[in-house]
Order: sequence, then structure tokens, then C-alpha cells
Amino acid sequence: MLAKLGSPEIRTLFIGGGTPSAVPHDILAYFLKRLMSIIGTYSTETTIELNPETVTEKLLGILKDNGINRISVGVQSLDDDILKTLGRNTDVKTTLTALNIIKKYWNESFSVDLINAVPGQTVNSALSDITGIHNFEPDHVSMYSLTFEPSTKLYTRLNSGKIKTLDESLDLDMQRKSIELLESYGYKRYEISNFAKEGKQSLHNINYWKMGSYVGIGPSAASTLLTDDGPVRIEYKRSITGFLNSQTFSDRVDIEYLKPDSFLLEHFMMGFRLLKGIDKRHINSVFNIDIMDYLEPVLTLWQDKLIITDKTIKLTYKGLSLLNPFLVDIADLIDKSSFNKTGSKINWPPETPQS
Repeated sequence: MLAKLGSPEIRTLFIGGGTPSAVPHDILAYFLKRLMSIIGTYSTETTIELNPETVTEKLLGILKDNGINRISVGVQSLDDDILKTLGRNTDVKTTLTALNIIKKYWNESFSVDLINAVPGQTVNSALSDITGIHNFEPDHVSMYSLTFEPSTKLYTRLNSGKIKTLDESLDLDMQRKSIELLESYGYKRYEISNFAKEGKQSLHNINYWKMGSYVGIGPSAASTLLTDDGPVRIEYKRSITGFLNSQTFSDRVDIEYLKPDSFLLEHFMMGFRLLKGIDKRHINSVFNIDIMDYLEPVLTLWQDKLIITDKTIKLTYKGLSLLNPFLVDIADLIDKSSFNKTGSKINWPPETPQS
């Protein structure tokens, strides 16, 4: 795909969506060497996802020798009962061993993932997770609230009544106190679920949230390319067998040219996740609208949970906890508007880049 795109400059690279660290070391080393020979040294941030049970000193050496400068470790929790509820193939002892190896042998960027709002979880348990990982000095923390995806074991257990979601007031209290604790440790919240030490934000994910172009490669991977003809979404088919056996690129992918209303909604869905919010001038430039006029009904309805400046519109901390219903209101507004019916056009590249 990179050749088809004219070998563009690659600013970030993320290897994940699964457990790449579970691949045998010799195969992983070969893959990384080949990959780096293709992309060169352009990438400023090169991340790989690791599960705790796969972390060894040898693995970290392979990663360091092959251009990886950031690792993202799926800790999820430091409570064995919570790990069991999540169906994780590890335990706290294994996780702590992995974190000790990382602290001793890894001197590049290091992020951990935590999950809260897990059935049976308490506020103290969630705060204990944060204190525990803080002892290992990661420079970035992603803290996600558990969601129940259809066709998963957790979803089945929820529907059968074997587990229950947390009470909403407990969930909100857990979120608030977790955020306060992370910030007291020097992690600045820059996105609804992400916190970083100064200068350690995820550049790769920021590009997603700001709706930049990105290329995804592999089964189920998606790309969004901002071309002179407008935004294009390319999605590889899910089947690994189909991916390997496809004879041509077109056999492997589905291609969609995004309509202006879909692309506008995606800008709002991504942009309002950020603490900095939406860049008004950028939206106006790309979609040829006055964002204040266009969103006026929603802005009026949510005015006490918004901060509006000359340059941006952003949600307050309380507003961020209500992001989903806020976006539902925006989606309804876009759906009822005549945005696509009036010959709306996406102006790309925009006259005003995002700040």
C-alpha cells in the first residue's frame, strides 16, 4: 500500500491490535527488520503493544535493536479478581514481574493500559491500580472504562445476569477520583481516557483524534486517506485466510468515499475527546460552514458543559463524562440538517490547519 501512495513520509508507527509480543522472538525480529527497511528512520514514535505474560529481557532487547522506542503494556489491573472477571490470561504476580523487567531494562517511552468500571471493582481497587503502576514510572497511562461488546464472553455473562455493571454513581466517583490521583502524580489529561507526563503524549493517537491521514495494514485494519478528491476509507477484510490468499489489493479491501456529513460527524466524535476540543477555524475551513451557527441548537442545550473561546469549543470535565449523549445530540443535528443535500463539499487540503 505504501508504494501505491507514493512512499509517503511516516511520522508514527503502531504495531498492535492483538498481541504482537506473543510471536516467537526470531519471527518478530525478522518482521521488525523488514519493516524498518521499508519505512526507514522517518518515524518519530514507533510503538508496539505488549502483554505482561510475554515480557522478557530478551524481548525488550529485540525491540530496542529494531527501532522500537515506545511500548504499550496491557496491564488492565493489579487485582487478580478483576483480571479473572476480564478473562485475562495472566495474574498480578506475572504482571509485577513484567513491570520490574521493564523498569530495569527499558529506558525508552513506556505506556500502560488500565481498565476500570469492571463488575465487582471498588473505588479503592481502582486507585490501588494507579498507585501500583505509578511505582514503575510509566510516562503515559491510558485509563479506559469497560465496554461490553456484543459476541464477547463478558457480554454473554452480563446478559445472563452472572455479572452486573457498576452503579452509575459509583462509576462516576471512580472516574473522578482516578483522574484526580493520576493528576496528583503528574499525569496531565489530554484526551478523555489518556494521561501523560510532559511531552509524552501519544503522537500516533493524536493524529487519529485530529483526523489526520493514517494507513492500516493487515486483516481488519482500516486506513483513512485525505486525498485531493476527498476522504477515503479503506478497510481490509477480517478473514486472515482471505487476506493471505487474495491475489490483488482490490480483493483484500473495501473502499468507501466518505460523504461530507459522515466526515463532519467523525471530526466531532474524535475532536471532542480531546481536552483542547475542536478547532473552530479548521472545521469552518474544511466544511465551509460557520460552526457556531451550525451547532447553535446543541451549543445552547449544552452551554453549561462547554467552554467556547475565539479558537476552540471544548467540553468541561463534567461535560467529558457525558460525551456520548452530547455526540448523540450532534449526530441527530447533522442527520436532520441538509448538509449533504445542498452540494456540500469538503475543502482539502484545508486553508487553516489545526493548531
